[in-house]
Amino acid sequence: MLNKRIYPLMLMILVLASFFRMQAVVLGISCLVIAIPMKKHFAALKVVRLFAVLLIPAVLGFINGYKNNNYLILKDMYYFTVPVMLILSGIILACRLDIKYFLKTLVFTGVITSVVVTGISIDYMGPRALLDPYAAHYAVGIVGAPGPPLALACLLLTYKFHIRLFTPFWFRLLTGVNAFGMYMFASRTYALILLCFLFLLVADRVKKVWIFPAILFLIVAFTFLPVLSFDAGASESFVGKTLHSFSELTIGDYNTDEDINTRYRGYEAFMALRGYLEGSTQDQVFGEMGKLINLRTFVRLGQDTDFQYIPVLHNGWLYILVKTGALGVICYLSLFFGIVLMNWRIYANRAAKPIVRLFAALTIGCILSLMITNYIVTAFFNMEMSILMITLGYSYLNFHSLLYKIRVARKAITYEYADMQPA
Repeated sequence: MLNKRIYPLMLMILVLASFFRMQAVVLGISCLVIAIPMKKHFAALKVVRLFAVLLIPAVLGFINGYKNNNYLILKDMYYFTVPVMLILSGIILACRLDIKYFLKTLVFTGVITSVVVTGISIDYMGPRALLDPYAAHYAVGIVGAPGPPLALACLLLTYKFHIRLFTPFWFRLLTGVNAFGMYMFASRTYALILLCFLFLLVADRVKKVWIFPAILFLIVAFTFLPVLSFDAGASESFVGKTLHSFSELTIGDYNTDEDINTRYRGYEAFMALRGYLEGSTQDQVFGEMGKLINLRTFVRLGQDTDFQYIPVLHNGWLYILVKTGALGVICYLSLFFGIVLMNWRIYANRAAKPIVRLFAALTIGCILSLMITNYIVTAFFNMEMSILMITLGYSYLNFHSLLYKIRVARKAITYEYADMQPA
């Protein structure tokens, strides 16, 4: 009974803390979840060994960059520890909190964050915020937390797999509230997260013959959208900003300060890649923890501060490349794509248990969301995305635990049937 109250409350506080950029609180709660003793505690800790592989490139990058500033090295090591620790806290949470209560907590967390962002937006801009949530949200400067997209994912995926968490009335109401929360957040990043999970509502029904055309379409779209979206930069609307985001991220010519400011993330990525290619072979393979990115000009990134050297990037994949080299990127891609492939077989198998397919879908959705948004907001190292990494750890353990229980049950039935046969 105590677990049913304490751990959902801790999870909600963690999400609210990530909403308000309170990193110390997020880390404190995660460490508390990991540290509280329980039965078979070390057995649960062993599961995280797979994800601990992500620390190997960081250690090698640390050895290669030992001559850099100690503070910057420790800061990078902290960032690379964050995803492993948050995933571990999700794994431990799976041993403490029942599935039903965890999924319901995710839904209610989405409701709470929806109410909070709506209240703050209205307080700042008045009722006008309801008509222009994008202006209100970004004028206030809220980072937020992806509670609504994850809550909608839980509601829609449980509905898809005929798992009932709420009555039809509460299902519709909670879906509506979280959908309204998505509207009030007006976040391009959260829209991408939701799309990753919406894709999983239909992906198991798509015929294999359509996979290649779909991939080709996406390649063509991402090739031409940046070119077609340059004119969208003048628009301050959510749709205009969404279209402009493609050109903002692309690497191109930067002849003036205006070009740099208009497409700063692309310029930042360009300089990071340039610095990486100028490094030695050893740096390119193992990276260099504590390395600063030389922008070769002063760029105003704070209210009153200009920077020429920056320690972190918006593009998480380039951040991994610079700090841990090609080995780090290969390690991240291999690990997470391997997990996706393993879970996809069960997710696409309609004969599998619905609850197992649910956790396979949640695992895939969290990984796709993190991998895609890592390109935009350094998702793997961003406390804003902590709930995604915790959900990944929780789903990963339950997926394998349920598969193991099913295999054990089938073996028991087989042995029982064999014993019933006449000698």
